[in-house]
Amino acid sequence: MLSWPATLTEFWSWNVEAACRAVDISLFYSPEGERGPRKRRRERAAKEICARCQVAEICAAFAVATHEPYGTWGGLSEDDRRKLWRRTDQATAQLGYRQALADWERRTA
Repeated sequence: MLSWPATLTEFWSWNVEAACRAVDISLFYSPEGERGPRKRRRERAAKEICARCQVAEICAAFAVATHEPYGTWGGLSEDDRRKLWRRTDQATAQLGYRQALADWERRTA
């Protein structure tokens, strides 16, 4: 059975490789009251960065497992994640993150 990482550093180890670290983080979060075409354009631009990111899979798995309510994570918008949460139980989502983290650690070891 896969376990949760022992330390916060291990839990976030993948984050140092995230493509979003090189851009303005506000691109990934909706300003108050944003909706419609403006929101879709911003989310599309954020997802384009995620599409080139080497840790997008683990980032998305983290956001789904932790029920991250805000922003675009691993190419998944808030709406995308809400749809996944309706179809995925919490234990499965957490296992998905632990597996993605273990896979990433094996690739980078």
